[in-house]
Amino acid sequence: MDFMNLLKSVEALLYELVSWLVFYPITLWRCIRRPLAMFDYAQRELTGPPENQFADALSPPIFLFLSIALAHMIDIGLTPNQDTPIGLLADTRNLLVFRATAFSLLPMILAVQAVRQKNQPLTRATLRPAFYGHCFLAAPFVLSVDLALTTGHLATEATYWVGTLIFLAGLIWYQTTLTGWFVTHRGVGRVRAFARAALHILLGTIAMFLLILLAVAPQVIAAWKEIP
Repeated sequence: MDFMNLLKSVEALLYELVSWLVFYPITLWRCIRRPLAMFDYAQRELTGPPENQFADALSPPIFLFLSIALAHMIDIGLTPNQDTPIGLLADTRNLLVFRATAFSLLPMILAVQAVRQKNQPLTRATLRPAFYGHCFLAAPFVLSVDLALTTGHLATEATYWVGTLIFLAGLIWYQTTLTGWFVTHRGVGRVRAFARAALHILLGTIAMFLLILLAVAPQVIAAWKEIP
């Protein structure tokens, strides 16, 4: 009986993994093409039974994580000889989890703001809908940033410009998407929405930078202590 249960678990896991190959590009295309509709889709899906949620797309956190994992694998494949991070981040699995956590700060900051602006208590239940929705909005931008960094690691003039174009395209898309979100869901004017979107991207960048500093600080301090 235990062996049959194990087989059923393997069957379910294999199906889930293979289904990602189908639904990841579908979800990515839908997010790029109609990001605000995907935000609303995430809100609606969370109101249904858990077993029926996101039946025709990936769950937003999984979608965001797979976007980061895909960019990470492309980075390793194209630039295998780049410098290895130090300390805790030297392990590939730790580095992937760290990148996922860092980039998840973008949707999390907006989710916390959304809960506060609705005067709701900050709980897992109230935070989840906004976080899930913003994972859909952040994933294409995160993918563009990672791909731009990977292209830059190739260290040629042509790839530098390609990386810059990829980053600018992702940044413009995310800025435009967030501006539309603030207009639609917060009812503010377009100029104010543009400013708030830019501020959010700036705050998210600062938060990620601080997280990186916290991750590498112990190793940097240890290295300084070893200097005679």
